[in-house]
Amino acid sequence: MRKSSILLILLLGMTSLQVSGKWFQQKTIYSKALQKEKTYYVGLPVNYNQSDTTKKYPVIVFLHGASITATDMVNSLEPFLDNFLTKLFFDKLFKVIFIIPDGSCEPYKGSFYTNSVLYGNYEDYIVHDLIDEIDKSYNTYNHRAKWSIMGHSMGGYGAMKIALKYPEKFIGVSALSGPLNITYIDELLSDIRAEHGSVPPYNFTYSGNVTKLIYSMAGAFSPKPDATPPILFPLNSAGNADKSVLDIWEKHNPSNLIRGWKGNPAMAIYTYCGELDEFKLAKPNKMFSDSLDKYKLPHTYIQDPNGDHSNSLFTSFPQGLNFLYNVMDTSQLKIATRVNQNILVSNYCIYPNPASDHFFLSGTSDDLIQIDIFNLWGQKIIQIENPIIEKGIDISSLEKGVYLVSLKTTKGITTGLKLIKR
Repeated sequence: MRKSSILLILLLGMTSLQVSGKWFQQKTIYSKALQKEKTYYVGLPVNYNQSDTTKKYPVIVFLHGASITATDMVNSLEPFLDNFLTKLFFDKLFKVIFIIPDGSCEPYKGSFYTNSVLYGNYEDYIVHDLIDEIDKSYNTYNHRAKWSIMGHSMGGYGAMKIALKYPEKFIGVSALSGPLNITYIDELLSDIRAEHGSVPPYNFTYSGNVTKLIYSMAGAFSPKPDATPPILFPLNSAGNADKSVLDIWEKHNPSNLIRGWKGNPAMAIYTYCGELDEFKLAKPNKMFSDSLDKYKLPHTYIQDPNGDHSNSLFTSFPQGLNFLYNVMDTSQLKIATRVNQNILVSNYCIYPNPASDHFFLSGTSDDLIQIDIFNLWGQKIIQIENPIIEKGIDISSLEKGVYLVSLKTTKGITTGLKLIKR
């Protein structure tokens, strides 16, 4: 039995040791994008004091899956999280402002956090309304280095899509069992057919677990409100993939969004999928990882040979959470150096930090022309002109210790960042 499974049994079995009170607080927000009120939940760090505005905290936004609400997600997590062993082993969760917004909607139970004429503008709701609300209401950092987004299933898709479209808002993203190549449905065709008979012509109604998922995705990616049903379904009556519909889906495909992002600004990416996933998402996740490799973009992909779709969340959740926390915790904001007074806030930060062989930069721009690394005695150890930051900065030759990284741009501005080599 894996250590994570043993730990889960211990955690869920220790109900008598739960601390009093629930961690999540239910809140409501009026969304301009959706033109209605929506629920979200917030878990605040231990000893959080709203009145102490000098103390700032990193933020993780968690997007839940389809067919459930944010309330369902919280009710599933609370017994697990509100346990003293959880607080001991997964203490990082209680050091961040943790947000779970509601992404459920009618008629097919899942928005996929996408702007849709059928569901409403759920992408705008998360990116603009919710983030502005959290930044205004809580003691957050006004810097992407301390903001991350993650999600499971539909939420894994939503987290990745939003992160790739708005990398200026997040330093990291964790997608857990999400459909990261939405137009690859080849392995699902036989399951969808089986849910609607054995021979064509097929009438694909909203029934069956796999078909319901595809309906929910079609409501986000190929809605047609004046039709019955109000979607363009990506299978024809013969039971084959309809390329004309999948071509519409392509503009929402995370694999295609990589080309627009191109690793600038740099962002830490973590993806997880189980080989036993009921929706057969392992291959699409591997294809997404291969797309990142094609563009030489660093990332972490975990393919769990024993993982399924839902139950593996208790394995993948702490892994994805710890990944993001470590990225935010070690991303150094700018320290005091020679600074142009017209640019007092820098968008640059280093991750991971401490670093072993390479480090990466977030907030980079095309006008970065030189990187210099100094030791604590002011001696220049490394100079890199016209750096290719997507590949990372090689520091394998450095000894363990603390260094100062100087970033020079075409505007002549020099920014200093602290680097820890381990």
